[in-house]
Amino acid sequence: MPLTDHPSLILSGGKGTGGTVRGPALVSTQGFGVRYDLDLETGIIGNRDHDLYGEPIKDRVLVFTKPKGGVAASWALAKLTDMDIGPLAIIFRSASPIFAQGALFAGIPILHCLKEDPCSLLHSGDELVVNAEQGIVEVYR
Repeated sequence: MPLTDHPSLILSGGKGTGGTVRGPALVSTQGFGVRYDLDLETGIIGNRDHDLYGEPIKDRVLVFTKPKGGVAASWALAKLTDMDIGPLAIIFRSASPIFAQGALFAGIPILHCLKEDPCSLLHSGDELVVNAEQGIVEVYR
C-alpha cells in the first residue's frame, strides 16, 4: 500500500506497451541485461559489478538507464515469467526495440522515453503505478 492516497510525483510522456501494474521500484544507475546481470535460475541480480547485486527482481518494477544484450532477452524474459520470478514492469530511460519485443513476448509492461529522468527521480522502495500504454508513472512515497 502507498504511504499516501495521492501520488507525490507523476512522470509522464513515455512510450510503452503492456497493461497497468502496481508495485515497489528497484532503481539502478546502470544498464540491465537479463543474460549479463541476472541469475536466470533465481531471478537475483548476480553480477557482482552491478549496483543492485544480490537484489531479487520478482514482483518489482525495474528502473534502469538502458538495456544490455540482444535477441536472447526475449526468451530470457519469457523464462523468468514462466518460472514466476520475473518483474512486474520495466522502465528504461531509453529501451531497445529488441528488449521491448522481449518484454511484450513475456507479457511484461515496458515503458521508456519519459519526459523526466526516472533513474534520478525514482528510488528503490517507492510504490509505483505504471500505466505503460498511457506513458505515466505515479509515485507514492
